[in-house]
Amino acid sequence: MSDADIGIDRAGVAGRVRSVLQAASGSITRTKLLLVPLLLFDLLVFVVPMGYLLRISFAKRSVGGGALQKGTWSLDGYQYLSDSSVVATVFTWTLLFAVVATLLAVGIGTLYAYAAWRASGVTRTVLLAGVVMSMFTTLVVKVFAARVMLSPDGVVNDTLLASGVLDGQLILVNNEIGVLIGQLYIVLPYTVLAVYSVLTGLDEALVEAANDLGATPVRAVREVVLPHAVPGMAVGGVIAFAWSAGAFAAPLLLGSASERTVAVEVQNLLTLFNYPAAAALAVVLTTVVLVVLTLGIVLLRRRGGLRDV
Repeated sequence: MSDADIGIDRAGVAGRVRSVLQAASGSITRTKLLLVPLLLFDLLVFVVPMGYLLRISFAKRSVGGGALQKGTWSLDGYQYLSDSSVVATVFTWTLLFAVVATLLAVGIGTLYAYAAWRASGVTRTVLLAGVVMSMFTTLVVKVFAARVMLSPDGVVNDTLLASGVLDGQLILVNNEIGVLIGQLYIVLPYTVLAVYSVLTGLDEALVEAANDLGATPVRAVREVVLPHAVPGMAVGGVIAFAWSAGAFAAPLLLGSASERTVAVEVQNLLTLFNYPAAAALAVVLTTVVLVVLTLGIVLLRRRGGLRDV
Protein backbone atom coordinates (compact mmCIF):
# COMPACT_ATOMS: atom_id res chain seq x y z
CA MET A 1 0.00 0.00 0.00
CA SER A 2 1.39 3.38 -1.01
CA ASP A 3 1.82 6.36 1.25
CA ALA A 4 -1.00 8.12 -0.59
CA ASP A 5 -3.42 5.28 0.17
CA ILE A 6 -2.40 5.28 3.83
CA GLY A 7 -2.97 9.01 3.96
CA ILE A 8 -6.42 8.61 2.43
CA ASP A 9 -7.35 5.90 4.98
CA ARG A 10 -6.19 8.05 7.87
CA ALA A 11 -8.15 10.98 6.55
CA GLY A 12 -11.26 8.80 6.26
CA VAL A 13 -10.90 7.50 9.82
CA ALA A 14 -10.31 11.01 11.12
CA GLY A 15 -13.41 12.20 9.27
CA ARG A 16 -15.56 9.45 10.75
CA VAL A 17 -14.25 10.13 14.25
CA ARG A 18 -14.94 13.83 13.78
CA SER A 19 -18.51 13.16 12.63
CA VAL A 20 -19.16 10.87 15.61
CA LEU A 21 -17.85 13.48 18.04
CA GLN A 22 -19.93 16.20 16.40
CA ALA A 23 -23.06 14.03 16.61
CA ALA A 24 -22.35 13.25 20.28
CA SER A 25 -21.75 16.90 21.13
CA GLY A 26 -24.94 17.85 19.30
CA SER A 27 -26.87 15.24 21.25
CA ILE A 28 -25.42 16.49 24.55
CA THR A 29 -26.31 20.06 23.61
CA ARG A 30 -29.90 19.10 22.78
CA THR A 31 -30.16 17.22 26.09
CA LYS A 32 -28.97 20.27 27.97
CA LEU A 33 -31.47 22.46 26.14
CA LEU A 34 -34.28 20.09 27.13
CA LEU A 35 -33.22 20.45 30.77
CA VAL A 36 -33.42 24.25 30.68
CA PRO A 37 -37.25 24.44 31.20
CA LEU A 38 -37.03 22.00 34.11
CA LEU A 39 -34.21 23.95 35.72
CA LEU A 40 -36.13 27.20 35.29
CA PHE A 41 -39.22 25.60 36.81
CA ASP A 42 -37.22 24.38 39.84
CA LEU A 43 -35.61 27.78 40.18
CA LEU A 44 -38.86 29.75 40.10
CA VAL A 45 -41.02 27.33 42.10
CA PHE A 46 -38.58 26.02 44.73
CA VAL A 47 -35.29 27.92 44.93
CA VAL A 48 -36.60 31.48 44.71
CA PRO A 49 -39.44 31.06 47.27
CA MET A 50 -37.12 29.26 49.71
CA GLY A 51 -34.51 31.97 49.23
CA TYR A 52 -37.11 34.66 49.91
CA LEU A 53 -38.31 32.76 52.99
CA LEU A 54 -34.73 32.53 54.24
CA ARG A 55 -34.27 36.26 53.68
CA ILE A 56 -37.42 37.10 55.65
CA SER A 57 -36.19 35.00 58.56
CA PHE A 58 -33.18 37.33 58.89
CA ALA A 59 -35.23 40.54 58.83
CA LYS A 60 -36.25 42.70 61.77
CA ARG A 61 -39.78 42.62 63.06
CA SER A 62 -41.73 45.79 62.49
CA VAL A 63 -42.76 47.55 65.69
CA GLY A 64 -44.93 50.30 64.23
CA GLY A 65 -47.24 48.16 62.10
CA GLY A 66 -46.48 45.99 59.13
CA ALA A 67 -44.97 42.55 58.78
CA LEU A 68 -41.25 43.40 58.89
CA GLN A 69 -38.68 46.11 58.32
CA LYS A 70 -37.51 45.75 54.75
CA GLY A 71 -33.80 45.92 54.08
CA THR A 72 -32.83 45.08 57.66
CA TRP A 73 -30.78 42.13 58.91
CA SER A 74 -31.33 40.56 62.30
CA LEU A 75 -31.34 37.25 64.19
CA ASP A 76 -34.43 38.24 66.17
CA GLY A 77 -36.54 35.55 64.51
CA TYR A 78 -34.16 32.76 65.47
CA GLN A 79 -33.65 34.32 68.90
CA TYR A 80 -37.41 34.18 69.43
CA LEU A 81 -37.39 30.47 68.60
CA SER A 82 -34.58 29.72 71.03
CA ASP A 83 -36.19 31.70 73.85
CA SER A 84 -39.75 30.40 73.41
CA SER A 85 -40.62 27.26 75.36
CA VAL A 86 -43.91 27.02 73.45
CA VAL A 87 -42.09 26.72 70.13
CA ALA A 88 -39.79 24.02 71.54
CA THR A 89 -42.79 22.02 72.75
CA VAL A 90 -44.60 22.43 69.44
CA PHE A 91 -41.51 21.42 67.49
CA THR A 92 -40.96 18.29 69.60
CA TRP A 93 -44.60 17.26 69.31
CA THR A 94 -44.53 17.80 65.55
CA LEU A 95 -41.52 15.54 65.03
CA LEU A 96 -42.94 12.78 67.26
CA PHE A 97 -46.26 13.03 65.47
CA ALA A 98 -44.54 12.82 62.07
CA VAL A 99 -42.56 9.74 63.10
CA VAL A 100 -45.62 7.91 64.46
CA ALA A 101 -47.76 8.83 61.44
CA THR A 102 -44.98 7.72 59.07
CA LEU A 103 -44.51 4.34 60.78
CA LEU A 104 -48.25 3.66 60.79
CA ALA A 105 -48.65 4.82 57.19
CA VAL A 106 -45.81 2.62 55.94
CA GLY A 107 -47.02 -0.39 57.93
CA ILE A 108 -50.68 -0.12 56.98
CA GLY A 109 -49.83 0.94 53.43
CA THR A 110 -47.57 -2.08 52.93
CA LEU A 111 -50.25 -4.49 54.15
CA TYR A 112 -52.87 -2.85 51.94
CA ALA A 113 -50.57 -2.84 48.92
CA TYR A 114 -49.71 -6.50 49.47
CA ALA A 115 -53.41 -7.40 49.71
CA ALA A 116 -54.12 -5.52 46.46
CA TRP A 117 -51.14 -7.18 44.77
CA ARG A 118 -52.22 -10.67 45.78
CA ALA A 119 -55.85 -10.04 44.86
CA SER A 120 -57.16 -10.35 41.34
CA GLY A 121 -60.07 -9.26 39.19
CA VAL A 122 -62.78 -7.18 40.80
CA THR A 123 -61.23 -7.35 44.27
CA ARG A 124 -57.99 -5.75 43.11
CA THR A 125 -59.90 -3.10 41.16
CA VAL A 126 -62.01 -2.18 44.17
CA LEU A 127 -58.99 -2.00 46.50
CA LEU A 128 -57.02 0.25 44.15
CA ALA A 129 -60.04 2.36 43.21
CA GLY A 130 -60.70 3.10 46.86
CA VAL A 131 -57.16 4.44 47.24
CA VAL A 132 -57.11 6.46 44.02
CA MET A 133 -60.56 8.00 44.48
CA SER A 134 -59.64 9.33 47.91
CA MET A 135 -56.90 11.38 46.24
CA PHE A 136 -59.43 13.24 44.10
CA THR A 137 -60.74 15.15 47.13
CA THR A 138 -59.03 18.25 48.50
CA LEU A 139 -57.38 18.07 51.91
CA VAL A 140 -59.79 20.37 53.73
CA VAL A 141 -62.87 18.54 52.46
CA LYS A 142 -61.26 15.19 53.25
CA VAL A 143 -60.35 16.15 56.81
CA PHE A 144 -63.72 17.81 57.42
CA ALA A 145 -65.44 14.59 56.30
CA ALA A 146 -63.24 12.69 58.74
CA ARG A 147 -64.33 15.05 61.52
CA VAL A 148 -67.99 14.42 60.71
CA MET A 149 -67.47 10.64 60.75
CA LEU A 150 -65.38 10.64 63.96
CA SER A 151 -67.54 13.06 65.95
CA PRO A 152 -69.49 11.73 68.98
CA ASP A 153 -72.66 11.67 66.86
CA GLY A 154 -70.88 10.51 63.72
CA VAL A 155 -71.06 7.31 61.70
CA VAL A 156 -68.27 5.54 63.57
CA ASN A 157 -69.77 5.99 67.03
CA ASP A 158 -73.31 5.28 65.84
CA THR A 159 -72.19 2.03 64.20
CA LEU A 160 -70.23 0.84 67.24
CA LEU A 161 -73.08 1.70 69.62
CA ALA A 162 -75.69 0.04 67.42
CA SER A 163 -73.65 -3.14 67.13
CA GLY A 164 -73.21 -3.36 70.90
CA VAL A 165 -69.42 -3.15 70.76
CA LEU A 166 -69.41 -0.03 72.92
CA ASP A 167 -71.54 1.14 75.80
CA GLY A 168 -70.54 4.78 75.47
CA GLN A 169 -69.25 7.17 72.87
CA LEU A 170 -65.60 7.25 71.82
CA ILE A 171 -63.89 10.63 71.81
CA LEU A 172 -62.10 10.60 68.48
CA VAL A 173 -61.84 14.33 67.78
CA ASN A 174 -60.05 17.22 69.48
CA ASN A 175 -57.26 14.87 70.60
CA GLU A 176 -54.17 13.04 69.34
CA ILE A 177 -56.18 10.09 68.01
CA GLY A 178 -58.29 12.26 65.75
CA VAL A 179 -55.27 14.13 64.40
CA LEU A 180 -53.45 10.86 63.71
CA ILE A 181 -56.44 9.31 61.94
CA GLY A 182 -56.93 12.42 59.85
CA GLN A 183 -53.28 12.55 58.85
CA LEU A 184 -53.27 8.86 57.93
CA TYR A 185 -56.33 9.51 55.80
CA ILE A 186 -54.22 12.06 53.89
CA VAL A 187 -50.89 10.24 53.45
CA LEU A 188 -51.95 6.58 53.34
CA PRO A 189 -52.94 6.56 49.63
CA TYR A 190 -49.45 7.72 48.65
CA THR A 191 -47.71 5.00 50.66
CA VAL A 192 -50.06 2.34 49.27
CA LEU A 193 -49.40 3.33 45.66
CA ALA A 194 -45.65 3.65 46.25
CA VAL A 195 -45.40 0.11 47.63
CA TYR A 196 -47.85 -1.36 45.13
CA SER A 197 -45.92 0.07 42.17
CA VAL A 198 -42.83 -1.79 43.38
CA LEU A 199 -44.66 -5.04 44.08
CA THR A 200 -45.98 -5.16 40.52
CA GLY A 201 -42.42 -5.93 39.42
CA LEU A 202 -42.22 -9.01 41.66
CA ASP A 203 -43.10 -12.38 40.17
CA GLU A 204 -45.80 -14.03 42.29
CA ALA A 205 -44.25 -17.38 41.40
CA LEU A 206 -41.39 -16.56 43.77
CA VAL A 207 -43.80 -16.46 46.71
CA GLU A 208 -45.38 -19.72 45.61
CA ALA A 209 -41.93 -21.28 45.24
CA ALA A 210 -41.05 -20.23 48.78
CA ASN A 211 -44.25 -21.84 50.04
CA ASP A 212 -43.45 -25.03 48.10
CA LEU A 213 -40.02 -25.14 49.74
CA GLY A 214 -41.61 -25.20 53.18
CA ALA A 215 -41.74 -21.53 54.10
CA THR A 216 -44.80 -20.38 56.00
CA PRO A 217 -46.83 -17.53 54.45
CA VAL A 218 -45.41 -15.09 56.99
CA ARG A 219 -41.83 -16.19 56.31
CA ALA A 220 -42.39 -16.03 52.55
CA VAL A 221 -43.59 -12.44 52.89
CA ARG A 222 -40.71 -11.52 55.19
CA GLU A 223 -37.94 -13.03 53.04
CA VAL A 224 -39.34 -12.59 49.52
CA VAL A 225 -41.85 -9.73 49.44
CA LEU A 226 -40.50 -7.25 51.99
CA PRO A 227 -36.93 -7.02 50.60
CA HIS A 228 -38.41 -6.26 47.19
CA ALA A 229 -40.83 -3.70 48.67
CA VAL A 230 -38.20 -1.70 50.58
CA PRO A 231 -37.73 0.98 47.85
CA GLY A 232 -41.48 1.58 47.71
CA MET A 233 -41.68 1.66 51.51
CA ALA A 234 -38.85 4.21 51.57
CA VAL A 235 -40.56 6.45 49.02
CA GLY A 236 -43.85 6.17 50.88
CA GLY A 237 -42.07 6.94 54.14
CA VAL A 238 -40.46 10.05 52.68
CA ILE A 239 -43.82 11.32 51.46
CA ALA A 240 -45.58 10.49 54.73
CA PHE A 241 -42.89 12.09 56.91
CA ALA A 242 -42.66 15.26 54.84
CA TRP A 243 -46.44 15.71 54.78
CA SER A 244 -46.86 14.86 58.47
CA ALA A 245 -44.07 17.18 59.62
CA GLY A 246 -45.84 20.01 57.80
CA ALA A 247 -49.35 18.91 58.76
CA PHE A 248 -51.85 21.75 59.03
CA ALA A 249 -55.39 20.68 58.10
CA ALA A 250 -55.62 17.61 60.35
CA PRO A 251 -54.28 19.28 63.53
CA LEU A 252 -56.40 22.37 62.91
CA LEU A 253 -59.72 20.59 62.29
CA LEU A 254 -59.32 17.41 64.33
CA GLY A 255 -57.05 18.51 67.17
CA SER A 256 -57.22 20.80 70.15
CA ALA A 257 -54.89 23.51 71.40
CA SER A 258 -52.59 20.79 72.72
CA GLU A 259 -52.08 19.24 69.27
CA ARG A 260 -50.35 22.17 67.64
CA THR A 261 -47.90 21.43 64.87
CA VAL A 262 -45.25 23.74 63.48
CA ALA A 263 -47.52 24.71 60.59
CA VAL A 264 -50.27 25.79 63.01
CA GLU A 265 -47.74 27.73 65.09
CA VAL A 266 -46.49 29.46 61.94
CA GLN A 267 -50.05 30.59 61.25
CA ASN A 268 -50.32 31.91 64.81
CA LEU A 269 -47.10 33.88 64.37
CA LEU A 270 -48.35 35.31 61.09
CA THR A 271 -51.56 36.50 62.74
CA LEU A 272 -49.33 38.32 65.26
CA PHE A 273 -47.41 39.88 62.33
CA ASN A 274 -44.20 38.25 63.55
CA TYR A 275 -43.07 37.33 60.05
CA PRO A 276 -39.34 36.86 60.84
CA ALA A 277 -40.10 34.31 63.58
CA ALA A 278 -42.63 32.51 61.36
CA ALA A 279 -40.13 32.34 58.51
CA ALA A 280 -37.37 31.19 60.85
CA LEU A 281 -39.58 28.41 62.20
CA ALA A 282 -40.43 27.28 58.67
CA VAL A 283 -36.74 27.30 57.68
CA VAL A 284 -35.73 25.26 60.73
CA LEU A 285 -38.48 22.71 60.11
CA THR A 286 -37.55 22.36 56.43
CA THR A 287 -33.89 21.88 57.36
CA VAL A 288 -34.69 19.25 59.99
CA VAL A 289 -36.96 17.34 57.60
CA LEU A 290 -34.30 17.34 54.88
CA VAL A 291 -31.62 16.16 57.32
CA VAL A 292 -33.80 13.37 58.72
CA LEU A 293 -34.80 12.16 55.25
CA THR A 294 -31.20 12.27 54.02
CA LEU A 295 -29.93 10.30 57.01
CA GLY A 296 -32.69 7.73 56.56
CA ILE A 297 -31.95 7.23 52.87
CA VAL A 298 -28.19 6.98 53.49
CA LEU A 299 -28.76 4.41 56.25
CA LEU A 300 -31.01 2.30 54.03
CA ARG A 301 -28.52 2.46 51.17
CA ARG A 302 -25.71 1.28 53.41
CA ARG A 303 -27.83 -1.69 54.41
CA GLY A 304 -28.49 -2.48 50.78
CA GLY A 305 -32.19 -1.74 50.83
CA LEU A 306 -32.16 1.12 48.32
CA ARG A 307 -30.07 -0.05 45.41
CA ASP A 308 -32.57 1.40 42.94
CA VAL A 309 -33.35 4.66 44.75
